Amino acid sequence: MEFEGYNEIIKQWTQGVLDTYRKDAELTIKYCNELIDYGSRTADPMILGFAYYYLAGTLYCLNDCENIFDICVKAIENLEKASAWDLLAKAYNILGIITFGRGNLPVAYDYYLDGLMYCAKYNLMAESSLISINCGVLNIEAGRYQEAMDYFEKALTYIFSVPDEPDYHIKAIAALENIIMCKVMENDFDGIDGLINEIEVHHLPYADAIDRIGILISKTFYLHKSGQTEKRDACIKEIDGNITQNLVYMDLMEDFFVYADILYEAEKTDEFWHLIDIMDPMISSMSVTSMKMKILAVKIKFYRRHAMNAEYLQAAGLYYELSERREQESKDMMSEVIGLRNRFEKINLAKKKIEKENMLLAEKSETDALTGMANRRKLNIHADEIFKAAFKRGHCVAIEILDVDYFKEFNDNYGHQAGDKCLADIAGCIKAVASEHGGFCARYGGDEFVIIYEGVSREEVSGYAEELKQKVLSMEIPHRYSKALPIVTISQGAFCDVPSAANKVWDYLHIADDMLYQIKKQSRNSYAVADKSTYPGRRDVQV
Repeated sequence: MEFEGYNEIIKQWTQGVLDTYRKDAELTIKYCNELIDYGSRTADPMILGFAYYYLAGTLYCLNDCENIFDICVKAIENLEKASAWDLLAKAYNILGIITFGRGNLPVAYDYYLDGLMYCAKYNLMAESSLISINCGVLNIEAGRYQEAMDYFEKALTYIFSVPDEPDYHIKAIAALENIIMCKVMENDFDGIDGLINEIEVHHLPYADAIDRIGILISKTFYLHKSGQTEKRDACIKEIDGNITQNLVYMDLMEDFFVYADILYEAEKTDEFWHLIDIMDPMISSMSVTSMKMKILAVKIKFYRRHAMNAEYLQAAGLYYELSERREQESKDMMSEVIGLRNRFEKINLAKKKIEKENMLLAEKSETDALTGMANRRKLNIHADEIFKAAFKRGHCVAIEILDVDYFKEFNDNYGHQAGDKCLADIAGCIKAVASEHGGFCARYGGDEFVIIYEGVSREEVSGYAEELKQKVLSMEIPHRYSKALPIVTISQGAFCDVPSAANKVWDYLHIADDMLYQIKKQSRNSYAVADKSTYPGRRDVQV
């Protein structure tokens, strides 16, 4: 997002957010709150969207799940208004992660797909690769491994194309280790050693402690399922020696549950309880019932296997209480989702209304109020487009200019209201003829009109001019002050030929006006159509 047009304080705060994000949470939150306060007072959606997005991202990094959902919703509402599509897509990604963590996979998937929709619409490839990885993780949880692989491979196609991106190695690790998980789940061990080697040689040197633990867990999972127990135990020893409370982040939570199952199946009791003791405090502090139920389920399996009946009954009772709470939370979440959708629908309706109003304003700015035709501004734009297309295709272009014979006398004697009606009626004739033959027409000014045809011959243009002349005559609008006929008539001049690279619309219009002048000198109620071979011309006109 660009804040070039803002004052120095806003620039300082926004840059402060970017400089401290994921490095100094306290400072990031301080800057975000300053921006939210200012944005609320000024009702500025760009400032609010930016601040709420980075605040939500910071709270996620701090494992603070209490208020992230509401903050993320506020970010989305404002980013939509500000048309900040990259952050909007990433905000939907955060909503998906939060909802996935709460155990509601269908709603989480819906949020991810919303994010991908904006990515596709605005060509946000980097954001798309990130969301695709999370879609893949969700599909693994749902047991849809082939769909998950498709998402990871799609993400990797982009990731490998931009090795200079700052998060290149992080994204590559995330996609590759999840591909390993998919293959193991389907008991397809072919090529996994190569994937692990790819990670360890090309990406592991750039990984942080959290990513290193994630890679080790994926490797351990593969070794465990493929029966390589000695190598598995070596990995377990390495993980157990490095895992600490500081490494328990939301990003690793699903990995830790996979690791807990490995330890349970391998009957590594000490390592199992070491892991549980590290996970327990963080999960207990979270207001995410599904996570609490998940860790209880892991404990219940252990208690049952080891006939720890008292602990088993206590954990089972707590699990039941949490399941009742989760049912209420699911209802609350659906209410939140419906409320969010309703707010977005209102925003979209408001945007459509504004777009419609803008379209109407644009139409008004390009439409002649009296005749409903295109005005001179629209003529200038459209004529250039027609000329370029005709030159490219080698087509003839015809430009006709016409006016009402003795219109000043009509206006002076019949009055301006009658004059306006006369022009509107003639405009109706012009629109009918132009429309029938695929032409474009506009009011040039006063009683002058312009018609443009593409892909026509000189003879055809003459035919159209005759048709228009007869239409006007057939209306029999009285004009006692005309020196042509006692009814309203028109005079027409046109030029028709294939444009060259040097030609401009003005060249053709200039010649058409000259042909009109020649007709009006000789007579009225007539027309003249010329091309390069028949135009008597003047030396100063290039055709």
